[in-house]
Order: sequence, then C-alpha cells, then structure tokens
Amino acid sequence: MDDDRVSLPRRARMLAWRARVAAVRNRLVRPVGERQAFAAGRRALRVLLVGSGPVVGWGVGSHDLALPGGLARALAAATDRGAVVDVVPHPSAGVRRLGRLLDAAGPERYDAVVLSATIPDAIRMAEPARWETHLRSLLTRAHTAERTVIWLGAQPIRSIRSYDSAAGAIAQEHAERLNAIARRVCRETGTHFVPLGAPPRGDSGRHRTPADYLFWARQIADVLAPALQEHAVRRADPAVDASDRVGAIERLKLSGRRGDARLDEIVGTAKRTLGTDIAMFTVLDDQKEWPLASTGSVLQSIPIEQSACIHTIQTADGMVVPNAVEDGRFAGSSLVTGPAGLRYYAGYPVEAPDGTRIGALCVFGRSPREREEGEADLDVLRELALLAQRELWRWSPDS
Repeated sequence: MDDDRVSLPRRARMLAWRARVAAVRNRLVRPVGERQAFAAGRRALRVLLVGSGPVVGWGVGSHDLALPGGLARALAAATDRGAVVDVVPHPSAGVRRLGRLLDAAGPERYDAVVLSATIPDAIRMAEPARWETHLRSLLTRAHTAERTVIWLGAQPIRSIRSYDSAAGAIAQEHAERLNAIARRVCRETGTHFVPLGAPPRGDSGRHRTPADYLFWARQIADVLAPALQEHAVRRADPAVDASDRVGAIERLKLSGRRGDARLDEIVGTAKRTLGTDIAMFTVLDDQKEWPLASTGSVLQSIPIEQSACIHTIQTADGMVVPNAVEDGRFAGSSLVTGPAGLRYYAGYPVEAPDGTRIGALCVFGRSPREREEGEADLDVLRELALLAQRELWRWSPDS
C-alpha cells in the first residue's frame, strides 16, 4: 500500500465484509436509557465522550456498564473527585461526522472531551491523506477552549471475535495506519493520544463485556487524570439565560407535569437522609419557581426574585446557605422573616438533556447549620440530583 491511497482491489475485497460487519452489529445489544454515568465525589469532573467504536457500548445494555460508567469510576478512583461522564454515541461516525456531534453537545461545559472514530473509517478504508486533513481540523476545533482533549486509537480489530478473519486483518492493518497518523496529529495539536489495547479474552463468547470497557476506561483514566491535575482545569460557569430555561422546559413539557412517583421518592429520601424540614425538586422559568415534587411544604410557586435555587443554578457544584438571616441575598425574604422561618438551604442544580440548568434538588431547614455540615449535605444532594435528572430525561421526546 502506498502513502497516498488505498488500493482498489482491497477496497473491493472489503465491501462484502462490511456488509457482514453491519449484520453482526445489528444483532448486538446496545445501551439504552440515560446517556450519562457518574461516580460520587466532590468537585465533580465533567467528561464528554463522542463518537463510535467503544464509545457506543456494543454488547452491554447500559452506559453504566459501558465506557462512561467505567471511566467515571476510574477517574474518581484516580483523582479523589467525583466524575460525571456524558456520552454522544454514533454507531458509524467517522472523523468527518464527529465535528457536528461535538458542536451539538456543547463542549464548553466539560473539563475534558474524549473522541473516537477510527474503527468505522478503517472499515470503510478511508483515504489516509484526506482522513488526516479532517482529523487535524476536528482537533483544532476541539481545542478552541481550555479543556483536555483525548483521541482514542482503534483497538485491534481482530480482538473482536466476529471480526477475526482475513478481511478483519486488512481492516486492522488500515486502522494501524490511521492510528499512526492520529498519533502524529495529536502530538502536533496538543491532543492526548490513547492507544487502546485488546482486552484480555474471556470465555463468555460475548462481543464485549463490562470488564472490557473497564479495561479501556482505566487506560483512558491513566492519561486523563494526570492531564486534568496538571492543568488544574476549572471550567467557567456559563451564564444561565432565562430564555434557554424556558425553551428547555417547553421541550420537556414540564409546565403541566405533576405527581411523578420516582421524583417523590427521591425528594423524600433527601428529606429523611439530611433531616431537614422541607425537600423539593424545583423548576425555574423566567418568572417563577415551582416544585415538580416536594415534601414538608404546600408551596405551589414563588416569584423568581425570592428563589434560592436561581442562585444554585448559576453554580456547577451546588450552593449552601448555613443561616439565611446572615446572607444579604435572603435576609429580607418573606420565607425567612415570615411564618415559614426558613434558615438553612442546600441545593444542587439539575440540567435538561441539552445541558441547560433548569432547576435544583434542594432542602430547607428552620434551624441554621454549620457550613461544614452543609458541604457534607451537598455530597448526598449531588447523587440524588443526578438520579432526579435521569428521571427528568425520561420525559424528553428525544429519549
């Protein structure tokens, strides 16, 4: 094979094999449900996975068992921080499609972006010179903000049982060529290249297993964790525009929603676990805040000017008010000075599927608390808020 083109005979030989590969993939289990996984911990890192290959999760039924879940757990173990990993999978995405997927995902919200697209392009026998041009353009765009960017090299294609054939050997040879190009382009663009190895073969006979994804997740975390620590990445909290919230609420059709048993259970757990007087899952449009679920309160809505959650959704990691009478933002509120007599507040933001912060899981108490106790409460609220967020996403027309 020369340096500039893939021979026509090889292209022709691969056409029939590509059809067989497509037939195999159509029979495989793929993750369903929320395209997110998380691991407990403070100052949670946010990572975006985009693309094809191992990002898709072939062979397992949830993203918790696939690469997002494995990476969240591996990062948390390596950094002593929490991790939230969102995923935008596309079964056949090559490098040309990846740019559109990345832009649509809103990469400015993330500490790191992990991209994968080599295997479909290797199977399609993508022209190396053109592939390099597209890859360089993509990685340059991915670096337009301060974030860590990782490119995943193709794992050995013949390590996939159903692809272990003579045609698979041709695809693997081409993947190795694309990997060599990617390694060089990554070096030149400041991108981290992670060459995924072949997972140890078990006896299950399955296409891929949770153990395979954890194996790759650890390889990625070995590169990603020190890169994030070296650059001490802290993303700026984007301004939360009221019109964006209104649009996200309309898409989820939340204005008429009431009485979800799962949300009621999560809110009840927050109140019992944290020992507060009130717990709510709130939504905020441009004028008011109202609860989708609550316990300990009969409040229907409040003007947004009186909302504590409006301040919470301006943060990435939640907010604590140990004693509202000592906080100038809330000391004059009727919820503090009036019969409710609220003093303590803790809340963690909840996002719509597009990343817009539209509400919060929050608790209120009539007695003040120490800030250290409030920070510990945030650890609980974070995990419950992410569960509430998953429930909310089930209501999305696109879910």
